[in-house]
Amino acid sequence: MGEGKVEKASAVVIALLVTVLSFFHIAGWHSVGIYAHCPLAGRFLYPFFHSGVFHASLNAWCLLSVVFSYGVSFRRMLVAYLLAVTVPVDTLGGFLPFDNPTVGLSGVVYVLFGSISFEVLRKRYYQCWMLFYIGIGFFMPNTNAWLHLYCYLCGFVVALLNKPIHIKR
Repeated sequence: MGEGKVEKASAVVIALLVTVLSFFHIAGWHSVGIYAHCPLAGRFLYPFFHSGVFHASLNAWCLLSVVFSYGVSFRRMLVAYLLAVTVPVDTLGGFLPFDNPTVGLSGVVYVLFGSISFEVLRKRYYQCWMLFYIGIGFFMPNTNAWLHLYCYLCGFVVALLNKPIHIKR
């Protein structure tokens, strides 16, 4: 396959998977969601389940936009998934709203958003919009803005650690 085709095909498969899964009614979000003291299966499954078709479609569209626009590698997608599923809900659960299950691919997407921070052309403009998107999540019901913030910062730190260092001579 050509350059980037595997990554794009993987993103399309993930987008289709989460969209199709959104049509099935989940009896209890505690079985597939992430929350304080959730089972290990919930940690690994929560990105694939969504509260509805609109939620799944929005997350799928964001994933496809990032992967297709910025040529995100399969390795970066895997790192984004691993960072999103390792959110410290047991540590943060005492004062953050992690008692109710959280589902959705947005954690992975926000890690990817953070990871492209230094690749966008208008960096300050991009950061302002990311601040707006994360901030507005704190005012929207049933949105886990703390998870979005955590995941975005993880992606940003990964991008910062992998940013080339230019030495002026």
